[in-house]
Amino acid sequence: MKKVKETDINAILSDARDKIDEIYKNPSKHVGEIVLQLELAYDMLRCSYKKECKFPWKTTAALAAALLYFLNPFDIIPDFIPGIGYIDDLAALGIAFKLIRDDLRAYAESKGLDLKDYGLDK
Repeated sequence: MKKVKETDINAILSDARDKIDEIYKNPSKHVGEIVLQLELAYDMLRCSYKKECKFPWKTTAALAAALLYFLNPFDIIPDFIPGIGYIDDLAALGIAFKLIRDDLRAYAESKGLDLKDYGLDK
């Protein structure tokens, strides 16, 4: 099994900070992309569960963890707080989706989806 390196964590944290700053500049575009990626993640997890698709275990685990965190009302910032309740959920989703970006991209392509709409073209 591959170990997570400190440089990997630093890269994720740096990318997350950049993405958060970018979201503040243009929130509607990025929230839309994350929502579409969330739908894609749901479809991927469902596909895997039904054994119609096969993904690496890390991808399935990241999808499940991201969706569970998103569904859990008891997280770092409670979801019921207007305006900021979903910031931690979006951050967790963004980090998980960054980790499995290649698999998200490949799945979207296999479904004939436009990667640009999903923020997966970069």
